[in-house]
Amino acid sequence: MKLCSRLGSAPLAVVVVLIASWQVTLRSEDPNGVNLVQVLNIVNGTGGDLSQYRVLSYYLAVALQGLLGLTNPPFDELRFGQCVLIFGLAYVLYGQLGLRPRTRLLGIGLLTGLISLSLGRLGPSTFSLDRFTDTIFYLIAALLVLRGRVLWIPPLMVLAVANRETSVFIPTLILARYFPVTRLFTDRRWRAPLFAAIAAWAIAAVVYFGIHAYYGPRPRTEESYFGTAMVLRSLSMPAQTTFFFAMTSLLPIAALLSLKDADPFLRRLFWLVVPLWFAIHIWAARLGEGIMYLAPTTIIIVPLVLQGLERRLTPAEPRAAEAFGRPLPHPQG
Repeated sequence: MKLCSRLGSAPLAVVVVLIASWQVTLRSEDPNGVNLVQVLNIVNGTGGDLSQYRVLSYYLAVALQGLLGLTNPPFDELRFGQCVLIFGLAYVLYGQLGLRPRTRLLGIGLLTGLISLSLGRLGPSTFSLDRFTDTIFYLIAALLVLRGRVLWIPPLMVLAVANRETSVFIPTLILARYFPVTRLFTDRRWRAPLFAAIAAWAIAAVVYFGIHAYYGPRPRTEESYFGTAMVLRSLSMPAQTTFFFAMTSLLPIAALLSLKDADPFLRRLFWLVVPLWFAIHIWAARLGEGIMYLAPTTIIIVPLVLQGLERRLTPAEPRAAEAFGRPLPHPQG
């Protein structure tokens, strides 16, 4: 019965993922060709800090352009493919976290709405190829960690950091899965996860500084890129605050209220990532670029809220996702 139920929900999930991807692609308008200019600047080595060091997605766009014999990179096709991966991987991840198929579809619809509000002719976020790809890497990493494949995380970091430096938070997925930290150093069961997390951060540092050394220093494109000047500038423009809440809405607050009903993995991951992620981006970037919060919203905030809601509505039902917060059994042999 369970297998039939899963097979029965699969076609609907595919339809929802495709429609959601199509809708976001329609909203990913770039009438001024800003994304093409950014691609050309990065490929030609004339991009500013920090854009010049986020090379992976833009070189992929140029590679596809050459492979398909096009005059410009296939931005719409790239966006559709990114969305299919994000929504499809999110559906699988939410299943790993114990959410029902209908709840997972609700999550995809919620993500579609949040993303769409930040894009388009009026939205302040750029086309954001690297931010969408960053979210894909986080989803892949989350699935690897939940399935016990933590040794895949260090090699994944090579590509993830070459795409965007915010992937530095990916190893925290391992820490959230294999807590408590104090036992990481004393129990042999935790040595492989600890090694994977440390190796991932070491590889991230090598790739990050290697890219910076290759391209050299780049001038910043904004005088108030960091600090209170950026925060005050964003707050002085009502649209910036409006679009910030369009992307995040009240979900971070709802996530806080859902923590007690969430499994330990999501609860730990929230505290390891969300406060620092929001603080860094509010301090260092324009407030209205809501797509900057897509990764933590997708892998932490939305499933946390949905899990809390589902468990409050059905408190007596089995909670399969709680297993992810418990200690792993001793390895055999």
